[in-house]
Formats: sequence, C-alpha cells, structure tokens
Amino acid sequence: MAKCPSCDAPLKDGDWTCGACGAPVSGGGMAAAADHHAAYGSSGASSGSGYGAPPSQEEYLPEYRTQPATGAAPAKAGASGMLRLVLVLAVVAIIAVVAVWFFALRGPTTTGDEFLGTWTGMTKGGIATTTIVKKDDAFAVTLSGSQQGQQVTVPAHLDGKELVITLDDFSQIAGEANADRLKDALKALAGDFRMAFTAVDPSNLSLRIAGTSPAGQDYDQTFPLAKATAAAP
Repeated sequence: MAKCPSCDAPLKDGDWTCGACGAPVSGGGMAAAADHHAAYGSSGASSGSGYGAPPSQEEYLPEYRTQPATGAAPAKAGASGMLRLVLVLAVVAIIAVVAVWFFALRGPTTTGDEFLGTWTGMTKGGIATTTIVKKDDAFAVTLSGSQQGQQVTVPAHLDGKELVITLDDFSQIAGEANADRLKDALKALAGDFRMAFTAVDPSNLSLRIAGTSPAGQDYDQTFPLAKATAAAP
C-alpha cells in the first residue's frame, strides 16, 4: 500500500493529499490523471487500452456546432416572389380600370339600328320631323321644319351610344371641295354646335343640341322625339 512521503501514513488509491498531514501526494490521483492522458494519447491516437480520442466539445454539446447560414437565400427568394405578386396585381388593377371606363362609363357601342325611322318633336316653330336612315355603315339624317322648303339632309356618325351630327358633318353636304367654306359660313351663322340623338326606349329619342353662339354664348337644349306611327290605310 502506498504511504505518505511526509508522515508515512497509508494512502488510498486516488488520494491527492494525505489524510493525516494534508501534504500533497505525487502518486494516487496524479497517477490516475497520468494514466488517463496516456490512455488517449497526446495526439488523440488510440492507446493500448482500446479507447479513441476523447470526445470533443461539439460531441458533448451538439447545439454549439457550426450551422450553415440559411436565412439570406430564402429571404431573397421570398422578396422576389412578393415583387412578382405585386406586379401581377398592379397589371390586373390597370386592366380592371380600363374595362370599367370602357364598358361602364363610356358605354358599349351600338349598331345604331334603334335610331332608324321617322321621329317628330315640337319646336318653337311647330312640329319638326327627323328621318334617320342607314346605308351600309353610313347614316343620313333628314331634318324637316314645319314650313315647306325647310329641309336638309346631313351625314351622322356613332359615338358610343349616341348618333351625332357636328359642324364637320354639316360641311360635308357641300362636297369635299367646298366643305371648308361651308363650315366657315355655318360657324359665322350658327356658331359651333353638336347634335346628339340618344335612344330612350323603342318609341322615343332625345335630341340634345349644345354649342356656342357666334356671340360667344353657350347654349344647351334637349328636345324629346317620338316615333311616328304609320297612317292607317
């Protein structure tokens, strides 16, 4: 049995100090530590005891292992996907706005067949008659006053849901060569104007005449027109 080198008291295996005098012991625990170091080897190679290198800190504490950085790439991919979604929604919104303007605000176009026929209305001078005909895609409007000789036929064109006559349309009755001169004469006489027929129902139209007089005064009047019925034989 090992003894203390200071007081010769017996020592137990693994003692680091003497239990009698408290002197440090060079054997015992020191020997155990030396044996542990020899078992693993200074370079981590396996010794004759059959044990490998002592486990590393990462094996004891796996949560401290170095992890690859994975946050940057998914964040970039997510931002790119969000950008594409925003662009798609913006395009859809633009298309929706254009569709609402074209179909709801401007209104759908029409073939103009609802304007065809003869229509009558009351004016300050009496009953006026309007006859609208269509040949191919061209419209012609014949305006007749209550007195004989008060009649003129002018071209008209569709604008959305309206059948429209402008100063340019009136000028076409003089032919292409004299259209500009007639337009100037009409503008000096009646100013600039626009006549628009709107279908109210199958038996009624409204005629709106709006413009500016030669004196620079604005005017806007609407006249109801009723479809003339065929006289009984």
